[in-house]
Amino acid sequence: MNILRMGEAIHGGDFKVLREKGYEHYLLLLVKTPALFELEGEWKRVPAESAFLFRPGQRHSYRASGEEYSDCWAHIESASPLLFEGFPFGIPIPLGASERFFSLFRIMMGEFFSARRTRESVTSSLLSALLEMLSSEIEVKGTLFYPFLALREEVFRAPEREWTAQGAAARLGVSVGYFHTLYKKYFAATFLSDVITSRIQAAEELLISTDESVSLISERCGYENEEHFIRQFRAHTGTTPHRYRLFGRKQS
Repeated sequence: MNILRMGEAIHGGDFKVLREKGYEHYLLLLVKTPALFELEGEWKRVPAESAFLFRPGQRHSYRASGEEYSDCWAHIESASPLLFEGFPFGIPIPLGASERFFSLFRIMMGEFFSARRTRESVTSSLLSALLEMLSSEIEVKGTLFYPFLALREEVFRAPEREWTAQGAAARLGVSVGYFHTLYKKYFAATFLSDVITSRIQAAEELLISTDESVSLISERCGYENEEHFIRQFRAHTGTTPHRYRLFGRKQS
């Protein structure tokens, strides 16, 4: 393995990438902010602290989903295939204890840009360790990971639905208690917190992009009670929907 280039980047909300034929080498991304990735022909919201590894020649298309996009990236050359054949190349991998990955990457980057005689062997060893950690994340997820990931993506695509842990657990064929345990293990967040986050994010977009009333927006985001929506919105954003709309439009 050989690292060709690497770095840490921050971009604005207009950031987007489309490489139809990818690179001639592997691309590793440790994505620090929520983002939108084109997966199987659809734009899907990918949560912060996710990893991607793209094969040589593999198409990749992604963009910012908010005001900022930030990641750590590395271009990797290898004479033999990286990782195992069934590794989910080009598929988001949520990172448990993500700071371990980012800390190791920064150590690796420090070695890469150093003038030390051993820089190549050290960075190769550190990269090998990082990829092994990434592989372990997949092995820990187990066979239920992808159904859980599909569920989570659906929650963020359709926040207006009446999401319940009981219904989600029944859909996945597990008990409610086991559902909560696995969901927290896979995504470092509770199912309820993700449902709320998806609704607040949808409300923020509607407040800025439409003239719909707060009452109608609360309904469109899955709330039966407008007052409950306002309380929850304020708890998560620090302001009311009305003030959020006014401030957002002044900024645009």
